[in-house]
Amino acid sequence: MKKIKFLVLISLIIISCEKDKIEGPNLNDLFGELTIMESLDVIGDSTDFTLDDYIYFTASFSKQVNWKLTIQGLNTGSIKIINGTSNEINQSNSRWDGSSSLLPFFINEDCRVQLTFENHFDTLVNYLNIQKPKDYISENTVLITDFEAGFNPNFTGFFQAGCTKSLASVGSGEGLNYLQQYGTCDWDWLIGYIDYKQEFWLNENTLVNNPSQVFFNIMIKGDSTISQVAGVPNSVFKIEFYEDENGDGYYDANTEDRYDYEFDVNWNGWRMVSFRYNDEKLVLANSGGDGISNPSKVSNIRTLLLANPESGFAKADVDFLIWSIGYPILN
Repeated sequence: MKKIKFLVLISLIIISCEKDKIEGPNLNDLFGELTIMESLDVIGDSTDFTLDDYIYFTASFSKQVNWKLTIQGLNTGSIKIINGTSNEINQSNSRWDGSSSLLPFFINEDCRVQLTFENHFDTLVNYLNIQKPKDYISENTVLITDFEAGFNPNFTGFFQAGCTKSLASVGSGEGLNYLQQYGTCDWDWLIGYIDYKQEFWLNENTLVNNPSQVFFNIMIKGDSTISQVAGVPNSVFKIEFYEDENGDGYYDANTEDRYDYEFDVNWNGWRMVSFRYNDEKLVLANSGGDGISNPSKVSNIRTLLLANPESGFAKADVDFLIWSIGYPILN
């Protein structure tokens, strides 16, 4: 009899250990109904993001679920998206510093906050106010231009006859002003170009020598609906970086390097284009110098809008040209 009890006890211990070793998602998380335990709340409303302040959100649910917070500016349409997987939203997983996921940048404005869940129809909504928007300029950036003081006439260039380069103030990517660039040229790929010479950049911070730590950022507003012909985007954007390797204030193609970065503008609206100064798409177009990419020696940045002359209209507006160190502007 004692032997039988002993065997039963061992069996119970084994079964108990096997249950403890069960791995995988909780059945309630997989098949249970979603119940909102605490509704969506905003902590830090009407914040001043220029003071490095932040907002976070709180909510809790009956099970672990994939959720998405979408913050949308009611004036700008700017969007910030925060994703997570949990049964609770709190400071640790929803902290927001005022940055945007989709351009334009936020301004002083009211925002709508929407909380949605994967595979569930529940939607929670709240609102918040931005007293002062995030300032992207810091000791880790070098601002080239934001066009807020107008277009600097020292930034020289050329646009084909009938093509447009003009300042606009409605629907900018950042601040108030931006530069419109568009047109049709049936005899040349070039629509126009602008030289942003280093001596006229707005910020005097120094770029580090390490190209893997330096990012170039530029907002570009495309219009792929107009510029498409036969399903092919016609707007091509090119950025040329001229390095003054001997520091004499001039670029000499015989003794100094130039790097090019080129891409199709195949989207509608504003987008931030960011890349490291040693990006694999950054091509050594002129190897008169040492062949070593060095952002601290860049003396001029030329932006070019190009288009196939057989395909018609091209458009690529620009705003907020800025270097950043350590990370892209929209990190």
